[in-house]
Amino acid sequence: MRPRSIQGVTLVEAAVIASLAGITLAVFVPTFFRHLRTSKIDEASQTLADLAAAADSYYRTRHGSLRRCLPPAAGPLPSAPNAEPAEVDPAEAPGAATWLALGFDPDGPLRYSYEFLPAQAGCDVRVEPGEALYTLRATGDLDGDGRRSTFERSTTLDEAGEPTDLGVLYVTDRIE
Repeated sequence: MRPRSIQGVTLVEAAVIASLAGITLAVFVPTFFRHLRTSKIDEASQTLADLAAAADSYYRTRHGSLRRCLPPAAGPLPSAPNAEPAEVDPAEAPGAATWLALGFDPDGPLRYSYEFLPAQAGCDVRVEPGEALYTLRATGDLDGDGRRSTFERSTTLDEAGEPTDLGVLYVTDRIE
């Protein structure tokens, strides 16, 4: 009989190790892919929130003697959504003046295509309560199959004439 210190792994020990590895993978792999999918979706909602804050700020800021201004419509930026993230330069895109006025400068590559759609461009812009002052849209094709997901966020004016988010992110085909 050999001493325990030089014996190999028994069949039972190997089976326990293999089953623990299998259980760990069974839990980790689906969680990892779910996290990967939601992180792609998070880009649209976070970027729309950032753009909404920028548009609200632009609307509230005085532009010389003019007030309550919105830049003209802009987008899509990039011109088409990509399954793979793509670097964009807002200064070279259609509607560049609007993107620059809103301070839109993405930190990294984009998977979605973004649009800014004001009710009207110019100054002294007002809308009826409940009507959209502007709408922001993100369109994506995360898996490259031609079906697109769409995220929309709108802002209206409250009774005091201040921009207020409608509080709803409209989503069509979230994970297409």
